[in-house]
Amino acid sequence: MPTTLIHYFTGTGNTAHAVKLISESLKSAGHEVSVVQVKFGVVPSINTFDYHLVAFPVLSWAPPVMMSHYLKTFPRLKGTKVAILAINGALVRDGRLISGYTGQALEQAEKVLRRKKMDVFLTGNASFPDNWTQMTNPCDQSGADLIIPQGESQVHAFVKKFLAQERELYRCGALNKAWSWLVAAGFGKIGRRILGTFYIADDKCTGCAICAKTCPANTIVMEHHLPRWKTQCEDCNRCINTCPEKAIQVSLPLMLIQITLNLFLSVWFIEGVLHYVSLIIFGIPWLKVLVDIPMVILAIYLAVWVSLVPLEFVFRMLMKSPSIRRYFTKSFTKSFRRYSAPGFKPHWPFEHLN
Repeated sequence: MPTTLIHYFTGTGNTAHAVKLISESLKSAGHEVSVVQVKFGVVPSINTFDYHLVAFPVLSWAPPVMMSHYLKTFPRLKGTKVAILAINGALVRDGRLISGYTGQALEQAEKVLRRKKMDVFLTGNASFPDNWTQMTNPCDQSGADLIIPQGESQVHAFVKKFLAQERELYRCGALNKAWSWLVAAGFGKIGRRILGTFYIADDKCTGCAICAKTCPANTIVMEHHLPRWKTQCEDCNRCINTCPEKAIQVSLPLMLIQITLNLFLSVWFIEGVLHYVSLIIFGIPWLKVLVDIPMVILAIYLAVWVSLVPLEFVFRMLMKSPSIRRYFTKSFTKSFRRYSAPGFKPHWPFEHLN
């Protein structure tokens, strides 16, 4: 009996739903299937399996940072066959279904596993309803009813290729790979952390702590019966979509203040760096350029650090005042719908996903 280990990360359950379909299909085909959900504190198994299957949602055209770190800790499994499935966020616009886009995400994961000498023979995509509720309003039920069957069909097609040992590797093209890698790198290093600081719980919060208990990145802590987001947020949008009271919002004042301050600090630090570099190095243009580039990057990182640490601490202190906190809960997401995959319960084990 072939043995297959499925590794998956899920935010709002789309990937978990796809993995459940895959698991059922493989079991029906005679595979012995084991499943591990990638989250804080989980490490790859050292046991031997005939096949590995990796599944994850695409976040800013990359695997979740936690999944990338997890894959990098894989043991060297020379020749072991691996398949990778990326879950995209699809939209319905004017009655037309618009599939999600993977960018370089699959190729990034494939590259990591090839370094482990694994035989990546199949990579593919499936589109399920978009869940970036932090910035966009999820589709309504009619939209989900249109998207989900197509996603399930794509998952079944992927499993069929997997069982047939069909070799097929997704490629997005050199140009698309370049720009999507740049966006993904910025999101992974900085973007997801800053986006996490925009979350806030409004006055509907009951202090149930479901968000903190189920956060896959373990980045939410409860303080005075209210959640607070630390800086290792994956931006998977599980918290905002699965809060039973719809109490988690994106703070519009926090977002505007943080972005404005960050831009101001970045420009200020960069101008300062370039000024002092010009004073120290002159007459050698190529050397100045070589020094300018890393110093500008350092200045940007410094501006981000100031936003994420000292300024975030100041905002946290200010929000101890009920009136100030109430002001910071002003948000455009209060009217947004919430989305999670059919039957998804993040606090339940895998076998109870549906």
